Amino acid sequence: MIRFSNGAPQAIWYSQHASGQAFTYSAVEKKGIRPYAYSGNGTHANYVIAGKHDHTIPGVNLPNGFLVDYADRGLEWDPVFNAYSYTYNTTTRSFEAASPGAPLGLVNFNGKWGDDQPPGEPSIFGEAKYVAGPNGPKFKSLDRKHVCPSTPCIVLPFKIWAGKE
Repeated sequence: MIRFSNGAPQAIWYSQHASGQAFTYSAVEKKGIRPYAYSGNGTHANYVIAGKHDHTIPGVNLPNGFLVDYADRGLEWDPVFNAYSYTYNTTTRSFEAASPGAPLGLVNFNGKWGDDQPPGEPSIFGEAKYVAGPNGPKFKSLDRKHVCPSTPCIVLPFKIWAGKE
């Protein structure tokens, strides 16, 4: 999620399992003006840098731990070439297609996205390596005041990457 003010990007929320992290727009790696997001291999989490990311403690992104995601540069994917656009009505909590032919079923889906958690999957502090996917965009507090979906909202103002991987 990118927060804009007067048409200029200010902050970015990278969602990660049960929480995430927020950064100022100036602090993140970009190609031109477009920020990078590194997807956890096989997960729905996205990170501001490549590498190992422990998600044992929600909202705390450590390089090592019990529940680790791996994210790398991988193949660059530009979502602009196959993206649909929607507007969200905060009163009715519904989406409308903003681009011709944009399907609405996916954004209005009320269940979890992805596979269910396997039976007997161990967990640590209530977190497991394989869990059912997140629910859809209408459950993501799209009418929130801050870039973070909950408070306190800490927006990190410093660069946490240094050039090449």
